[in-house]
Amino acid sequence: MNASLNVKVDIGETLSNSYHYHPEIELILLKRSKGIRIIGASVENFTDNDLVLIGRNLPHAFLHENQYLDNNLADPPEAVVIQFNEAFAGNGFLDLPELKEIKRLFAIARQGLTVTEYGKRNIIPLVEKILHSSSLDRMLLLLEILKIMADKNAYRVLISEEFIDQPAIEPDTRIEKILDFTFAHYDQNIKIEEVAEIINMTKESFCRYFKAKTGKTYLEFLIEFRIRKACRMIVENQLSIKEIGYSCGFDSLSNFHYQFKKIVKQKPLEYKYDQFL
Repeated sequence: MNASLNVKVDIGETLSNSYHYHPEIELILLKRSKGIRIIGASVENFTDNDLVLIGRNLPHAFLHENQYLDNNLADPPEAVVIQFNEAFAGNGFLDLPELKEIKRLFAIARQGLTVTEYGKRNIIPLVEKILHSSSLDRMLLLLEILKIMADKNAYRVLISEEFIDQPAIEPDTRIEKILDFTFAHYDQNIKIEEVAEIINMTKESFCRYFKAKTGKTYLEFLIEFRIRKACRMIVENQLSIKEIGYSCGFDSLSNFHYQFKKIVKQKPLEYKYDQFL
């Protein structure tokens, strides 16, 4: 980083679907786009004005739906990314007693935080303002944003504390290979042995490795990813519930309904009805 904090705007094809992590903290506003975001082991849908705070070394990816990456869109997808180090205001700055809540916020951000509607009302205007501010004003605006976010009503934690990933100094590309394969083949009959082979592990070693890294079994992750894809397809309203279930990789309609209700807490038709009220 060439400054205490960096601000950038990604538009269209510059939006990345790759699974990655870095030592900087990121505040990301997805102004226009829809898809699935993965932060640690959290798998959730996102839509316009999704706002998240991602702590240092926390792996994440935003899988934008293909139609939002079309270069010919009149209003292409757009994300504002504010990236900074914990010591962006100087070493020892966070040790000031007045900033103990922000220091605590940075610790919690290692679990991934999604900003609530309550928080967005006050934070999004500041994110927009920071784009057109001088370097000093950007630092002051960031402190104001973090002050708002320190309110427990302003965020929701995404992953449990015990499974905060702490990557080695050298990136562990095995998880990235696993997820890339899953993103490309979730609609097929994936066998665990097949995924284990990708990273040269036995089935047993792979299962232990994935659970240790994410706090979930691979099957739990795969099912959750499939259900989040199904939710997006239901919102798009292009296929029947039956067609969506099979196109998301479920081998039976009853299993699809069971897993959907387990994860979303609604039946697929109930979810569909709520989206179009």
